[in-house]
Amino acid sequence: MEVSLTFGEGGSEDERADFAASLYRWLVAESELRGGAEVALRGGGMTPGQMGEGALEIVNVVIANGIALGSLVTAVAAWRGSRSRPPQVRLERNGVVVTLQDASPEEVERILRVWNDGAVAGGETEQR
Repeated sequence: MEVSLTFGEGGSEDERADFAASLYRWLVAESELRGGAEVALRGGGMTPGQMGEGALEIVNVVIANGIALGSLVTAVAAWRGSRSRPPQVRLERNGVVVTLQDASPEEVERILRVWNDGAVAGGETEQR
């Protein structure tokens, strides 16, 4: 299964690229994900007239199982909690987008529950 991680609006492209690089390094170093996940950086898209792939501002993670999915969400929450000014992190899996806004165990549990249910209450794909 694949999970794409992006960062909340309000920051510049350079800030989002810095967040992505930092989170990428954090996830690659995470012992709970080793062997169970492939982590990569992707471009966030291009604006008209821009050459190349654009800034690498999306962290893409391919994981093998549900246990690794829980470890991924926990690791992202821990990374976010380690930041002095933590950004919003949007996680997308199978078209369902959730926003991680704190590093609490309840938040991690909520995200996993939303993904396991396959739908978000009220028919919306964006939560909190």
